[in-house]
Amino acid sequence: MRHDIIFKMIRVLLLFFLLAPLSAYAGSFPDVPESREEYEAVENLKTRGVIKGNPDGTFGPDAFVNRAEAITIVVRAVANAQNLPPADSCFPDVAGEDWYVKPVCYARDLGWVAGYPNGTFQPVRTVSKVEFLKILLNAYGVDVSFVEEFKDPLAPDATNSEEWYFPFISYSLASSMTSADSFGNLNPGVALTRGQVALLMHRYLLYKEGGRAQELLLFAEKDIRAVFSHLDELEVDRAKYAASRVKLAAWGAEQKLAESEVVLVTEKLAEALNALADAYKLVEGGAVESALEKAQLAYRLSDEADAISGTAALYTGRVKSYAHELADDIRSYLSGE
Repeated sequence: MRHDIIFKMIRVLLLFFLLAPLSAYAGSFPDVPESREEYEAVENLKTRGVIKGNPDGTFGPDAFVNRAEAITIVVRAVANAQNLPPADSCFPDVAGEDWYVKPVCYARDLGWVAGYPNGTFQPVRTVSKVEFLKILLNAYGVDVSFVEEFKDPLAPDATNSEEWYFPFISYSLASSMTSADSFGNLNPGVALTRGQVALLMHRYLLYKEGGRAQELLLFAEKDIRAVFSHLDELEVDRAKYAASRVKLAAWGAEQKLAESEVVLVTEKLAEALNALADAYKLVEGGAVESALEKAQLAYRLSDEADAISGTAALYTGRVKSYAHELADDIRSYLSGE
């Protein structure tokens, strides 16, 4: 009897150790467990045939992606990568028998990518966030001119709307592909890892297919709170950046949920927040009378948001409070009190 019990215990332990790895690595790649942010993105893109693993069965989510790899990933998403047109050269450094010649030349012929001023492509150079956004959005024929009207600075590291990448980073905000980090930055020039590339592409595809509107509203709420936090610290520029991002998120959500009450309220609240941030900015510049007009506008826009629905009353109430206090201070200043 004692031996039977021992044997049963051994069998149970063996089953535990045999099954534990299977449950820990239930996904396609052992180095992308469910606990990682990229898990869903990697699984989705593998199912679509967009990404592949390494020869050893891993994915390598933390490995940096070079420009040739980035092009190849996007080409797999929109074309049959096995039947690309013949190509033997399209840049001085993209020629011969290199594995990436066909996808890079295919992308160049379609206008998705261009070389550097010296004519090279630099295929092994790491791909930056905005470079990948441009490649991806160009491949899917996205007309980013729709967001070119949003010219306000978006982050401390994305202030100049004349930069070539500005419409692409704007559209990425409007489609929930990215959001500001904990420091309020968008990191346009950061080198991307395989996991980050998977996240950006996955989010874009879901947005394209009609999803991600709820995530956009969550991103908007995060930046709404950031506006008030920055105003409390008199970080006026940062408050304006966050307000501008709210406007883009609301616009992006409206493209998928037209006439939705919550989206209409968010759009109106975004206008109010931008007017409020503008008022503070005008005070900084000494244009107090113009600032008073902006503060009054912020108050009226908040009233208009409340008239649509009371769902954002917590935030419209705060806008009114800030606007009212600022307007009173300005009137006191103008009256010499």
